Order: sequence, then structure tokens, then C-alpha cells
Amino acid sequence: MTYATDARLSAVTGLSAALVAGGAALVSAATGGWQPEPALAAAWGLAFTGYVVVFVLHAEVLVPRPLLPDQVAAVLLLVAGLAVWFLAPDINWMATLFVITAASWASVVPTRAVVAVVAVQSAAVAAGMVLIGADGAGVVGATGAFASFQAFAVVVVGSAERESAARAVSDRAHAELRAAHEELRSTHAELRAATALLSAASRDAERLRIARDLHDGVGHQLTALALELEIAGHRATGDGAPHVARAREIAKDLLGEVRATVSALRDEPQRLEQTLRELLGRLPGVQVHLAVDVPEPPDQEAALVLVRAAQEVATNTLRHAAADRLDVVVSQDDDGALTLRAHDDGRGVPAVVPGHGLQGMAERVRAVGGHVAVDSAPGAGFSVTVHLPARARDHGAVGVREEVVT
Repeated sequence: MTYATDARLSAVTGLSAALVAGGAALVSAATGGWQPEPALAAAWGLAFTGYVVVFVLHAEVLVPRPLLPDQVAAVLLLVAGLAVWFLAPDINWMATLFVITAASWASVVPTRAVVAVVAVQSAAVAAGMVLIGADGAGVVGATGAFASFQAFAVVVVGSAERESAARAVSDRAHAELRAAHEELRSTHAELRAATALLSAASRDAERLRIARDLHDGVGHQLTALALELEIAGHRATGDGAPHVARAREIAKDLLGEVRATVSALRDEPQRLEQTLRELLGRLPGVQVHLAVDVPEPPDQEAALVLVRAAQEVATNTLRHAAADRLDVVVSQDDDGALTLRAHDDGRGVPAVVPGHGLQGMAERVRAVGGHVAVDSAPGAGFSVTVHLPARARDHGAVGVREEVVT
């Protein structure tokens, strides 16, 4: 139950008590139990009506929000309640209004002010009982009873206020904890993405280092060996000449193989499927199904754009989708164009408002001549389609590979 619901129930209860007390006074007047002068009856009715109107305007019973400031409403209730009491103290159950007033004050003013109001209204009960000629026992009994009722109402309202405040603090703490959890999930995904990209960059750097070492070390030594064997071949005579010639040919072949290996190492690009699998693997709380049907390796500029797009999709899924599954499919058509399609089974949104992440993705895609399409609906998840035009490089197609990676 929310604080607004608690407040509305309390307001309905207070209004019902006031109307029951006022209705009982009207019944008493109709049956002859209370026979005031017309002017007194009119004044009493005006005061009681004013009390009810002020209560309704402030307590959100019939209005969507309070139409009177808290302090102003509290003072008007006190004045109207005292007027109703002193205009007809012989209707002693109308002191019920003092209980309602005390409860209203307890929710809007400090404790000291509430204690003062209870004291004033209790004194008014005593004065009213004296005015109608009640004996000492009657004065003390009525004063003590209604003072106790007021104190009980104040304690109940105070406890409800403290409980509501504690509940609000707890709700805020839970909301902050959920937000921190979601942030941790998305940060974890971003860290994995950064790790995957760093790993790819590290592999590229290591591959280039090996290529340089082969070229600068083994390649140079083999070149020198081939030259020495060339010279030896011109000077060798007798049975040793064929062996020197054969060694020279072996050195040349080995040098050619080293050069081919260096060239392959320098030219070998990062494979898209491997990077995507490292990027999307083990997303916390989300099962990822990845399918890649592209020639390997693809154009490296396009591959980087697709990897960045997949990273943004994963981050958005963790932060906003509340999804259990994410499907990512990368394909290439006959013209060589690459397409990434991603869809989660999350809550979706009625209207897509691109944030900085989606805008950055669209900018990167447009920079290589492609375009991005997003689609979502409440309960239908979120879909992203990235289409990149054909590039100059062309490789043989491979079969589709699909498996659950988380």
C-alpha cells in the first residue's frame, strides 16, 4: 500500500466521522432532542459546513490535490471546530471534530504545535461542559475521554507518518540498488567489450611483432646465407659443387617461405565471428544466440563498425530492455553488403527516442555509407538493423555457424 493510498483512507475515515457526527446532530434536531434557536442553528450549520468544506479541500478526498496550504487548512479546521463546539456544547459528541482536527494537525506541524492544539481543544471541551452545567465528574470524564482520543489519533498518525517515511526511504534504497545493479551489468558488458577489442588489438600487435622479427632476424640471416652460398657455388669444384648448389636452392626456398609467412602475418585481419563471440559471450542475465554467415575475414572497416554496433546493442539490452534473450545475426547478401540484425525479448517501448549510444552508432554507420533502423513496441522487445554497403574486398562465403554463447 502506498503513502497516497494510506493518506486517502485516513481522509475518508476522518470525513466519515465528521459526517456521522453532523448527521446525528441533524437527527437529534429533527426528533426534538436538540431545539436551538433558528439563528443559532444557522450559525452552527454554517460552522459545520465550513469545517467539512475545508477538510475536503485539503484532504484529497474529492479533489486530485490539496487546494489549501497545510498550515492554513489546519488553522481553519481548528477555528471551525471550536465554533461548532461552542455554538452547541450540549451536543457533546461533536467533540469528535477535535479528534479529527488533532489528527490533521499531526500530519502537517511539529509535535509541540500538536500538543498545544490538543491542550486547547481539551480546555474547550471542559469549558463547553461547564457552560451546559455539567458536574465535576462529567467535566473531567468528557475532557479526559476526548483528550485521550486526540492523543490516540495523534500517535496513530505519527506512527503512520514515520512508517511511510521509512517505507519511502526503503523504496528509494531499493530503487538505487536496482539502478546500481543495472549499471553494474552494463558496465560489465562494456568491460567485456573493451577486453574483446583490446584482445583483438593485442593479437594484431603480436602478429605484427612476429612478422617484424621474422623479417628482420630470420629473413636477413637467410638472405646473407643465400648470398654466401651463391659465392660458394661459383668457387666450389669437384664433388662439393652439387651440394653447395643444392644448399643454395634450399636457402632460396626457405627465404621465400619466410617472406610469404611475413606477408601473411602482416595482411591477416581480425576475424569478425571470433571478436563478436568474445564480445557477446556471457552477458550477465541474458542468453545470447549469435549466428554469423559472412566471408572471413570481412572488410576491416566494416567489421569494426559491426563490432561497435553489437557492443551498443548489448549495452542497451542490459540497461533498458529487462530481456532474457538476445538474438544477433550477421549476414552478407550476394552483392557483398553486410547486415547485422539484433532483437531482444525485453519490454520494448512505445516510441524509440535515440540516445547518445544509438546516435553514435548511426554516425559510425553513415560514415561508411550504411544506415541503421530501429523498431520497438511495448511487450515486443527492441530490434536494431545495421546495413553496410558492399566494399571492394570479396571473399568466398562460408556456412552459417550458430550456437548459444551464454
